[in-house]
Amino acid sequence: MMGYRKGLRALVVAGAAVLGLGAVGVAGASAMPLPGPNGSSGAAVAPHNTADNGLADGRLTCGEHVRATVNGLRMRTGPSTNYGVLGQLYTGDRMKLIGLKQDSGGQSWYRVALSGSSAGGLPGGYVGWVVGSYLY
Repeated sequence: MMGYRKGLRALVVAGAAVLGLGAVGVAGASAMPLPGPNGSSGAAVAPHNTADNGLADGRLTCGEHVRATVNGLRMRTGPSTNYGVLGQLYTGDRMKLIGLKQDSGGQSWYRVALSGSSAGGLPGGYVGWVVGSYLY
């Protein structure tokens, strides 16, 4: 039964991508790990600029461990809502801050690595970007 569910979620995400909808709106399916560049099922790593590492926004510091404060926090491939959704995080999901970038509106986006598996099904070590407003 579990294999059937995973296959169904992957099919929903693939269908949404074909329709140009992305993973937005398919919350349950969007937490599926993306395949690696060679087709493996390893965690996807979002591209980033190494110049973003080591910065602080006055509230949180890179290298610090934090938790999500809301359910459905989207982990993205880059530091803005213009980037695709890798999956979702839930209240209490723990992650390490590994980079920071502020968007043109002054919003802080953190590059994070999950400390363990998320409640949304993302594996430990998964890397992506989240908005800083929902971290503590």
